[in-house]
Amino acid sequence: MALLVSALACAGPTGSPTRTEDGLRAALATYDSAWLAKDGPTIERILSPEYTYFTSTGGLSDKTATLAFLADTGYTLTLSRRTDVRVKLAGSTAVVSSRWEGQGRYHAEAVRDDQTCGQTWLWTKDRWVILSEHGVNRAPSVP
Repeated sequence: MALLVSALACAGPTGSPTRTEDGLRAALATYDSAWLAKDGPTIERILSPEYTYFTSTGGLSDKTATLAFLADTGYTLTLSRRTDVRVKLAGSTAVVSSRWEGQGRYHAEAVRDDQTCGQTWLWTKDRWVILSEHGVNRAPSVP
């Protein structure tokens, strides 16, 4: 059922994905929902074959490593929130910037992320896919 809902979230009024900003925002919502649910098949479909993730600590990860990380049973995400989303479309390419906050565990370690994220999306023949993304840790708020 969740997969069906995710697929419908990417669809336009005719049932097919759209190359518009609304279509891209729907694809982003599907990506976030699938990541929180650890839905590997949906994430695999959304990441382009050339996908690259630039980590907040200066590392690089490809599609295979990202899918392995998602499938790791020691990784759990209990909160995922994306705000401040801005989309810039340029033909078949889009740049998305946002704030992403997440909480969970990676094996014995608590994870609490607050990042500014950048993503490059590409419109393929029938859907949006992510070519690259990066996260930069935000400075903690000062009371």
